[in-house]
Parts: sequence; C-alpha cells; structure tokens
Amino acid sequence: MFVRTSTIETVPQDEVTVSAYRDAALGPITIGEVAFREELRLETDDVGTGFYVHLPITGRFESRHRGVDMIVHSRSSAVYLPGGGAFTGRWPAGYRALCVRIDLPAVETALARLVGDRTSGRVTFDPVMNTRDGHGRSWADLLFSVNRQLSRPGGLLSQPLVAAPLAESLLNGFVLAASHSHAAALAGPVVAARPASVRAALDVIESDPQAPLTLAVLAERCGVGPRTLQKGFQQHLGMSPMEYVRDVRLRRAHEELRAADPSAASVADVARRWGFTHLGRFASAHEAKYGQKPLSTLRG
Repeated sequence: MFVRTSTIETVPQDEVTVSAYRDAALGPITIGEVAFREELRLETDDVGTGFYVHLPITGRFESRHRGVDMIVHSRSSAVYLPGGGAFTGRWPAGYRALCVRIDLPAVETALARLVGDRTSGRVTFDPVMNTRDGHGRSWADLLFSVNRQLSRPGGLLSQPLVAAPLAESLLNGFVLAASHSHAAALAGPVVAARPASVRAALDVIESDPQAPLTLAVLAERCGVGPRTLQKGFQQHLGMSPMEYVRDVRLRRAHEELRAADPSAASVADVARRWGFTHLGRFASAHEAKYGQKPLSTLRG
C-alpha cells in the first residue's frame, strides 16, 4: 500500500496496513509498538515536529531522509529529525518495531543541561544509531523494558513519581547514546554542578516561558538576590537570566511556527504570543539561530 501525506504525524491511522498498533506517552516521549500485515510505502514532506527513532524487532526496513538512504535492522536504529525535509520509507509485511517520538524542546533542554556552556550552536544528529552494543544497546534495552510496563494498565508507570524520573532517564539516555555534533562535549570532563538557584531558575523558565518573568521575579522565586542569580547565570551559562528567557521563547516560537497551519497562523501572531513585539528583531534573531526566516519556517 502507498500513502502520501505531509508528515508522519498526519498519516491516517485507518490507512496504515498494520496488524497491531499500541502507543503510550511517558512525558515528552511516546513509545509505540507496530506490526505490519502487508507492505507499506510512505512519502512525507517532513517527519513532523519531534524526533522519531525506529528500533526494529523483526525484519528490516528501508528509508531515505536528509538525503541519506538507510537500511536498519535489529542491531541499528534510524533517527529522523524534525525539519530534516522529505521522508520516504518502505516497511515490508511482517515487520515489527518500536517507534519512539521525542519532543524537540525536551531534547534541546536535556542537551543544554548535560552539555552546559561547553559548546554552542545547533546540534545535528547522525541518521543511524548503533543499538548493537554500548550506550545504544543499553538505551534500547531500557526502552523495551519500559514498553512492556506501559502495556500493563494500572502499573507503576501510571504514578508520576515513577514516570517522571524514568522519562528523564530515557531522554538523557537518548542524548548520550545517539551520535551527534555535541557528543564530544558530553564525553569531556564533568564540570562543576550549577548552583541550586540557577537550576531552580531554569526549571521556572522552561516550565512557563510565557509568564511575565523579570530578573527580580526569578530571583525571588529562587530565594536569592538578583545580583547573585545574574552572576550564577553568567558563570555557568555564559548569559544573563533574561537572555535565557529570550532564547527559550525563541525556541518555542520556532516550534509553533513549524507546527502551525500557514493558512490559519501568521508570524506576527506567533511572535507576539511569545513576547516578541518587534517583528524585525524577531526575524533577525530567528534567522541567526535557525538559519531561515520565520515566514519560511511557517510555510515549510
């Protein structure tokens, strides 16, 4: 069967020739198990707004993404990036796999926390992850174990106290297991832990970046003085707290533009929603960080 759609996320489920499908969310990670009863060929303009990782259980499949032809099997996994362009795939009859979706902002936040100020620039991931041995094998084993738990209603993973730290472990495991442009920084010497006040401020900003945050408000919520918080951010992140707020808002605006319907949304509306009142400065900042103008992202 052949299916043509805009993204993997918009494939009509009633058109997918699967004999079994089940998925469950664990925070920013969604794990699905799929089995195909007949061959499926799929073409999309992009994979969607999140990372997709395919871990074959039985069989192998062919795909093309970011200009790279891939054949993956039980000893390797494919990593598909949001914004990577057109995707084509062919799944043979009898193929079974875990299909994992990971929110892009969650990956970026995990990298920022693990890497700190040891690197800069946008991260790029290799298209194939080694799941035969090393960190990749450990991460795959953890995923399969979690998938078995998710299939049991009322299990421990229904409890936030268990699910939240496990989701964070899966997220950190992905960042450590995958090959990407920041891997060398992760393998380098461990730097001193950030002060509790800086970590608390990061949590406040990431949890609600649309809130009317100021340096004074952040400092008060973290139990320190503004000058102390400012110094901590400069020392451990190389930027001020408000620069970090702006960076998070820019990231969230970018993701909203990518996910929005260009016939129903505008760059101006998205920019204002994330606190950018000067469209020219927003466009310049967006292009500097993501390599394209906001309108191109919206239309992309």
